[in-house]
Amino acid sequence: MFLFRRLLSNRYDPARGGVTTYPPGAKENAGIFLHPNFWVIIAEALTGNGDRAYEYYVQINPILKNDVIDEYECEPFVFAQNVLSDEHPQFGLARNSWLTGSASWAYMAATQYILGIRPHYGGLIVDPCVPSHWREFRVRRQFRGAIYDFVVRNPEGINKGVALVKLDGRKLEGNFIPVQEPGGEYRVEVIMGIPSSPESDKL
Repeated sequence: MFLFRRLLSNRYDPARGGVTTYPPGAKENAGIFLHPNFWVIIAEALTGNGDRAYEYYVQINPILKNDVIDEYECEPFVFAQNVLSDEHPQFGLARNSWLTGSASWAYMAATQYILGIRPHYGGLIVDPCVPSHWREFRVRRQFRGAIYDFVVRNPEGINKGVALVKLDGRKLEGNFIPVQEPGGEYRVEVIMGIPSSPESDKL
């Protein structure tokens, strides 16, 4: 952080360009951008840290900023692009809501990596990474013209691992659901646990 602070500028520097048009602590001049938060959440999910992934997701959720709205000053139903850092006198103030890709990264982190229903060329990968206190959750997913109703049970209170996947009562091999006929609705039962075969996600 010490080396980064040395680059902060209070005036335009033609050698460094547009980054110095912002005051210290704002936007690219040491502001806190939200995109990397979701990349960290995805990384935690990929490594099996479901409790940590969910903790980070909750912490960055704008709906939980209502208690500090005088400081945050951003709509509680939309992500900001960045937050002013402690280099700025208005530390904690959110900026550029509605003008960010953070919302799409939040959606991906939540649906594809925490809930763990990821699209694949040949179907859907089932790879949830959830907090240990989640013992059951449901997902309704539309994919290539078909509807998949998931019930995911976590009887052992683990973070990651799929022991069983059933499609309309039929046991599947591994954690991969092949593409089904468009127009149909399909019931998927998932039991989390130690997998009995290698995960297709590692192919």
